Amino acid sequence: MSVVDVVNKRTVTTIPAGMAMPQEIAISPDGCLAYLSSVWSATIAVLDLGKHQLLAGIPLNQVSNGVVFSPSGALAYIDTNTPGGGAIAVIDTATHQLVRTFPVSPHNTRGMAIHPDGSRLYALEQHRDPDVGQVAVIDPSSGTVLERIGVGTDASDIQVHPAGTLAYVVNRESRQAHGTVTVINMRTHAVAATVAVGKHPSRVAFHPAGNQAYVTNSGDGTVSVIDTASHAVVGVIEVDQTPQHVVFHPAGTHAYVSNPQRNSLSIIDTATQEVHGAVTVGSAPWGVALASNGRETATPQGTNGLEAGSVVAGKPIPISGVWAGLLLLVVGMTALHRHGQKLMG
Repeated sequence: MSVVDVVNKRTVTTIPAGMAMPQEIAISPDGCLAYLSSVWSATIAVLDLGKHQLLAGIPLNQVSNGVVFSPSGALAYIDTNTPGGGAIAVIDTATHQLVRTFPVSPHNTRGMAIHPDGSRLYALEQHRDPDVGQVAVIDPSSGTVLERIGVGTDASDIQVHPAGTLAYVVNRESRQAHGTVTVINMRTHAVAATVAVGKHPSRVAFHPAGNQAYVTNSGDGTVSVIDTASHAVVGVIEVDQTPQHVVFHPAGTHAYVSNPQRNSLSIIDTATQEVHGAVTVGSAPWGVALASNGRETATPQGTNGLEAGSVVAGKPIPISGVWAGLLLLVVGMTALHRHGQKLMG
């Protein structure tokens, strides 16, 4: 996992992730824990960001797609695929133990989101029929699927607006054609709009103010900027080859996009909608998340937090200089990337 200083635009350190080929990263609401998941590993790696160490490896019976936390942070929901279809594993974050697993769909699932109030989970179903796409609406307390919402083809990501009023689902459609975003009204669960974006879209993120959403288009190296009031594309930003994840600075001033083929993060100035530099990170970066400095996020055990912004596995690494309070954590599929390079060679 690469740790990036967002102020000085540099990689601070690279640390072991504690698992094979991490892809997704989620930060607990209190900023103390990072959960790493991967479709290549049947383990969830838990990093303690205050103690500077790999805290636990949670074994699962299946590989995992992604992680979302309950608003309180007491539970983590893991999107998994079993021989019988998609299921969600529930983790107690205090004990790092698997509490239960409940089935979601006879089809595999890929991607999940949670409503800001924690009342509903939304899981993307991966149907074999290319013309069918659905979102399963789940009661997390009972594990019951309440209904299904039809979306576009080959859905790859779902995110809920910060206000909880709507959700955006990214539909990749095909590698040749332009993809779409399905807009879902969270009150009625009806489709409110369908927005055409770039080729083979991958991920979506909402601006902290909620007025815009950024969609990465891995097929044409762009980011589509959507106005969330009109659900219309109001800008297209050229980034790099095959952009994947995108995350916003909490102040909304910048967005960060992972570029697996360039081993970098593109930095977008959201005011001008232009790329202002890039940061070199580890091999084939994928998931990206922002973590607060440990000095601002105190741990319950009274540890010292992130000394000068260092995040390590096992022991602290001193980093000199003034720290501005935020870290970008980037995970990548290094082993897979290197293996692919050998095959191509």
